[in-house]
Amino acid sequence: MATLLKVLRASARSRLQFTPARPASGAAPAGGEHSGGMDLWKKMSVFIALPALTICMLNAYLKEKEHHEHPRPEFQAYAHLRIRSKPFPWGDGVKSLFHNPHNNALPDVGYEDKH
Repeated sequence: MATLLKVLRASARSRLQFTPARPASGAAPAGGEHSGGMDLWKKMSVFIALPALTICMLNAYLKEKEHHEHPRPEFQAYAHLRIRSKPFPWGDGVKSLFHNPHNNALPDVGYEDKH
């Protein structure tokens, strides 16, 4: 084990000693075949991504608006749903922690608000 560690350290030291230094400037050389890359992506962002995002936002808004226009289904007290073996430790013990009176029906009562 100790021999393996010595070999690894020696190889790491040799790599560090013979690694050529990078140029000081981090910028790529100007010109050449890659000079228009930034302009391409800027144009794609403006002319493709933003309109696509706008269309997706409009679609989501229209679907949500359509969803609110549908009537809520009538409450039916099924025996296998809303079983309470013991009361919740908060409030009146019937409503869950994140109870929504419009969406969550209570057992034997149904929906609280009439919508």
